[in-house]
Amino acid sequence: MVGWIILAVLAILILLVFFLPYGVDVGYADEVLRVGIKAGPLRIWLLPKKPLTEKQRLKAEAKKAKKEARRAAKAAKKAAAAKEKEINDSVTVKPKPKLDFDTIVALLRMGSHAIRRFFRSFTVNFFQLHYTVACRDPYDTAIQYGMACAAAETLPALAGKKIRVLRRDIEIGADYTSEEPTVSAHIVLSLQLFRLVHLAVALGVEFLKWKINSRPEDKPAAAT
Repeated sequence: MVGWIILAVLAILILLVFFLPYGVDVGYADEVLRVGIKAGPLRIWLLPKKPLTEKQRLKAEAKKAKKEARRAAKAAKKAAAAKEKEINDSVTVKPKPKLDFDTIVALLRMGSHAIRRFFRSFTVNFFQLHYTVACRDPYDTAIQYGMACAAAETLPALAGKKIRVLRRDIEIGADYTSEEPTVSAHIVLSLQLFRLVHLAVALGVEFLKWKINSRPEDKPAAAT
């Protein structure tokens, strides 16, 4: 009985990990950039950073010094390994496989498909853009206001075909009494882990199909 309960709890945790939305929350307003990461309802804000106390600052400096020392030791070890490999390669030179034109085209096609599927896996939970046009010349303000309105109508329609946008809030205004434009933006992106797994499986299957189809056919033995 206990074993079944443990398996049920593990199954629930695995489902939560795979279906919980992970993402980023980015906003800009009043010349302040806010950046956070999210996992379901939880958010951890990375920017703006809170000021460190003296104790936290000393601890961060000590940690940074240790990190730089480890990085220097790792770089020295990597350089020694590279030098040893260069010596071994000079002794035994292996022929490098050549890529023909068809292989390059097939790999580029699979890469473009993977990129399109990757961006389609994202969900824009919320997109906000408030832009107020302002220029020294009111004529320029009117021209830029018209261009901004046209872009605000066209770009979301084009992006909606590639990326799912659940909520959007776009406002374009014009201020003929000011010389400086104002802008505030906010976007929340999320991605579920199972979509990445599905993308990796689909890409792997496509690659295997290409490898099987690109194998040279066995020529029949000549009759004696």
